[in-house]
Amino acid sequence: MSQETKPIDSLRDLPAGLSDEARMELLEERGVSESFLENVDEVPDDERPRPRTKPINVRFDDFTLGRLKALADSRNVGYQTLLKTFVHERLYEEEKRNWASSNQEVPIEQQPATQKPRDWLNEVHEYIREHEDLLEDPELDSITNSRLASDSASMLKEISGEIRDKSRKKGFPPNKLRRLVKAYDKLKPFVEHVIGVYGERFGTEDPEDDATEDAYDVVREAERIVNESR
Repeated sequence: MSQETKPIDSLRDLPAGLSDEARMELLEERGVSESFLENVDEVPDDERPRPRTKPINVRFDDFTLGRLKALADSRNVGYQTLLKTFVHERLYEEEKRNWASSNQEVPIEQQPATQKPRDWLNEVHEYIREHEDLLEDPELDSITNSRLASDSASMLKEISGEIRDKSRKKGFPPNKLRRLVKAYDKLKPFVEHVIGVYGERFGTEDPEDDATEDAYDVVREAERIVNESR
C-alpha cells in the first residue's frame, strides 16, 4: 500500500534549484500544512509567477461553432473568450448549487456531532489564483468583470461576518481568528482591484449606472463589520 504524501511544512522541504513553475507544481501536488500557511511570508504580487493556462482541444460541429462565433461577434469579443466566459459562469452556478445543497439547514438532532470549519485562508488563496488571470485578459468583457466583482465581494462579506461572530465567541482559538483576518486582508485588495478594473474598462460617469456599485457597497459594509470587531 502506498504511503500518503505528507503536506509541505516549510519552504526548506522543497528541493533546491527548482524553477518557480516547478515549485508551484510541487506545492499544488503535495499541498501545504496549516503551519506552512501561518509562517510563510506572502510574496508581493509583482514577484509572483503567473499561473499557466493549458491549451485543450474541444471539438464542435460546424453549426454550434457558427452560433458561438456569431454570438461572440454580436458582443464584440473573441469566440474563445466568450467560451471561457460560459465555462466560468456555468462552473459558478454548479458550485453555488452544490454549496447550497450541502449547507441546507438540518435539524439539530440530525446534525453531525462535529463539523469541520471552512478554511477561509486556503479558499481565498485558491479563489484568487483561479481568477486573477481574468483581469489580465485584454478581451475581458463587462459581464464577466461585474460578475467577478459581485462574487468576490460576497465572499469578503461572508468572511467579515465570521470574523465578527468568532471574535465574540469565548474560547475561539486566537490563531484561527488570525487566519480569518488574514483571509480578509488578502481578499479585500483583490476585490477592490476587480472593481477598479471594471471602472477603467467599462465604468460610466454616473456611479448609479455602474454595474459594480452594489459590489462596492458590499465591500464597504464588510469593512465596517471588521473594523467594529477589531
